[in-house]
Amino acid sequence: MSHGQHNIPKHRALPEKESRLFKEVLQFYEAKQYKKGIKAADQILKKFPNHGETIAIKALTIHSSLPSPPTPSSVPKAEEAEAMARVAIKKDMTSHITWHVLGILAKTRKDWAEATKAFAMARRQDPDNIPVLRDAFALATHTRNYESAAESRHHFLCLRPQIRSSWLGLMVAHDLAGDFEEGIKVFESYEGILEKDGATAPERAQVLLFVIKMYIKARRQQGALDRLERGVKDGVLSRRGEVTLIQAQLLGELGRTDEAEDAYRQLLEQNPDNLEYYRLFLKSRGLDMSGELDDEATSKVLKALAQFAEQFPRSTAPKRLPLDVAKGEEFRALAREYLVRGLERGVPSLFVDVKGLYTDAAKMATVGELTEEIVRELQAEHSLHSDDTVPPPTALLWAYYFLALHLVHPLRPQAEHARALELLEVALKHTPTLPEIYMAKAMVLKRAGDPLGAAYAMEEARLLDGQDRFLNGKAAKYWLRAGNVVKAEELLALFTKQDTTAVQDLTDMQCLWFLQEEGSAHTRNGALGFALKRYQALVAVFQEYEDDQYDFHSYCMRRMTFSYYLSLLEYEDQLRVHPAFLRTALAAIDIYVRIADDPSLTVEKLTPEEEAERKKAAKKAAKAGAKARKAALNSGEKKEEGPVPDADPRGDALLKTESPLADALKLWKPLSVHHARNPATWVTGYALHARSGEFVKALRDLRCAAALDPNAAGLLPALVDFRHRLRDAKLAPEVQGAIDATLPSLIEGEVGDLAAKRAQQGPQGVLDAAKALLRAGDKDGARDTLLRLAEAPDIALMREALTVLPSEKAALAAAYHKAAPLAFVFASPEEEKVHEEELKQLYALPVIEGKTDV
Repeated sequence: MSHGQHNIPKHRALPEKESRLFKEVLQFYEAKQYKKGIKAADQILKKFPNHGETIAIKALTIHSSLPSPPTPSSVPKAEEAEAMARVAIKKDMTSHITWHVLGILAKTRKDWAEATKAFAMARRQDPDNIPVLRDAFALATHTRNYESAAESRHHFLCLRPQIRSSWLGLMVAHDLAGDFEEGIKVFESYEGILEKDGATAPERAQVLLFVIKMYIKARRQQGALDRLERGVKDGVLSRRGEVTLIQAQLLGELGRTDEAEDAYRQLLEQNPDNLEYYRLFLKSRGLDMSGELDDEATSKVLKALAQFAEQFPRSTAPKRLPLDVAKGEEFRALAREYLVRGLERGVPSLFVDVKGLYTDAAKMATVGELTEEIVRELQAEHSLHSDDTVPPPTALLWAYYFLALHLVHPLRPQAEHARALELLEVALKHTPTLPEIYMAKAMVLKRAGDPLGAAYAMEEARLLDGQDRFLNGKAAKYWLRAGNVVKAEELLALFTKQDTTAVQDLTDMQCLWFLQEEGSAHTRNGALGFALKRYQALVAVFQEYEDDQYDFHSYCMRRMTFSYYLSLLEYEDQLRVHPAFLRTALAAIDIYVRIADDPSLTVEKLTPEEEAERKKAAKKAAKAGAKARKAALNSGEKKEEGPVPDADPRGDALLKTESPLADALKLWKPLSVHHARNPATWVTGYALHARSGEFVKALRDLRCAAALDPNAAGLLPALVDFRHRLRDAKLAPEVQGAIDATLPSLIEGEVGDLAAKRAQQGPQGVLDAAKALLRAGDKDGARDTLLRLAEAPDIALMREALTVLPSEKAALAAAYHKAAPLAFVFASPEEEKVHEEELKQLYALPVIEGKTDV
């Protein structure tokens, strides 16, 4: 924070003594001696209470002295600092200091819009102020206003041309703004002016790599290659990794194919396990593995990969890639060799490696046949090769494991859960101490529809090694899926901080899977407030990710890691593409829609016993807190104040929102940007806009969903719903006309005919058909349609079907359980209780009943 002394207005001028004090206030702030700074500011304000700049610096000093995260006692002080900064503006609106302080405080609370306005006003008052300029271009970059950032950087360069970061910062700003030629000119000027810039060797390498990439973006491949080769010759760049990759790509783009191949060969010698290097090498020969290959091209690819497999015998990559392109008998031979090699070596991840082939139904069937064949040969103690070699004893164990996972893969037309469990039981008799087998058993039970049995199996895996954090997390996840939140939190507490709850620690650690799984568990248990609390916590994590990038705008400039900096910005721009955000946002929106349709869900229904228990627990907690505070006072110890307690730990305020649709739309808007290619985004958008009465937007959502997939999940029920809503809607003539002209292209005909056609398109089609019939008022037709799901059991869809017709839940569950005997999620309460008792006796593991209250 600087303060110029020239041309000071009369209302801002201070006598010599107070002027010295003001400088001391600035020095105390910069030295982080906040108490002394506040004391000195008070001395000035005692005589000059309306001095705006002193008020502003005092506000900033108070704010900087507060702890993070805020504590109960610091919140009023933070509010006082905010109010003081605004008073300072009123006292002196023409001071860059008052506006700069307001901007800093706004930036601290992540109010980027107000911070931008404040910094702009500060620059208007003092255009050449260096601290203001630094904050201005960092914030402009953060808010993706790259043109403004480039302008601020250029001004900064004019003021500080002797500093290398001024030149390089402007170069990066032009790159971000898309003006690559101007960025190259800045770097060339920088080279000519600052011959000795004092950069270290790694820094020079980073800068040169960034410049080379800027040449490539400007489509100046030859210039990029010349700079790269000169950098290697001068020893600035090392001919390894990224440098060689860029060189190979540039040579290929310039048509120097032979040299490009040589460069890719160098890459493969450096890292023969990188799958992408093989693909790029083959692409340089005109063989693109990402597209369809004819027989001749396939033969060339297989021949090249066979040569690499011979050259790099210890590498798996050249042996795995042929499986992606080979077909027929050739695929069969290669796949058998690959499977045998993995099973003999006991590679646990073999199935994860191979299941990528399962998008091709023929290859999936071939892998299954080969595995069955290998199992039979191993059971008969035959050699897996055309010789007398004896396979290792663990080969059969891993073959059972692989086959079990294959039998229950979601892409198989008909899962064989019972046989998979039989194979795993045989494997457990063979080796009862291998966690992977218990984990596989848990996965099979989960997919079979027995979450409680799966949780017990995963718990048994956890108990094999109580110090394994991965197994602990897996077991907790399965208990959450079984609905036992208390048990899950107790397990997680074994690996979290001891001075806080597992939930709080995992939330602070931004553990996405936990927040998502516990939110889903609470939803299934009917605790919608808790569910929203977890979902909103996960959404907040992504906002924190976005906000946390601010510090890197200056850090990466200092460290000169420009390429990584641009990668960070690209990642942040696509942050909410993460599947966890999509799943969580859709789940939270579904709850808000349910609340909008049925406000009674916000009223918690407790039995008298539950209400008494809650009051008893609250009273006990209050007594314990009072006792602890009294003990702390009596001991005389000064205990560090904790953070501000959560004002809504149960999510009651979230649940009782007065604007559920508005809250849901806040979650939906990022989906419409980052998940626009997912039909579920637009079907969900329709549900919100239709209920809000925004029929034009609702029609747009339906058109987008239909354009992406005419058979998208939920689209037919949404179209039927839209048609029904239009009957009672009073719309403007032009809106009605636009809808009438468009809707027939999306839905036309009787609901019964449309539902019958949709029901022929797999289990999801059956579910959509039932929902459409129900919306049309045909309850009996909907029930009969839902019963058809039992013909080709799909556990997830059948569980969803139970929510479509609550009045028929018992009958539907009975039919589904008959069709899928292992699916105890459809068992009656009596059957479920018997099953739980059987599991307790089988596993002899303690189970904690109840639900969490924190």
